[in-house]
Amino acid sequence: MIEFDYIGEETKQAILSIWSRMSESDKMHFINQVALALSVWGDDVRGKRLVLEVLEAMAQNSTKTLADFGLYAGKAENSRLARDRPKKMKRASLVLEGYRIKYGLPSVPHKEIGL
Repeated sequence: MIEFDYIGEETKQAILSIWSRMSESDKMHFINQVALALSVWGDDVRGKRLVLEVLEAMAQNSTKTLADFGLYAGKAENSRLARDRPKKMKRASLVLEGYRIKYGLPSVPHKEIGL
């Protein structure tokens, strides 16, 4: 279980809002990408915290769908939590990229444009 205590209420609300507007197929793509990332990163506390960092980045960038998880996960390589696992980070990026290609997911994030 991922502990959401590490992220703020505003980020939690943004994630829930995004989730509620997503299609069922996008929800499944998000779940699958998180599972793939954790299978490479490890499902320990640090791996789960990396998932939270990616979710925070997505919320801050106003993504419209959590199915973009794989696009943002590569940026987690610069995370303090990822410093001791560079090979795992690179491997996860490749696995997620392969998943996105296999299922024809976009290679650029869906973002809301603030006015």
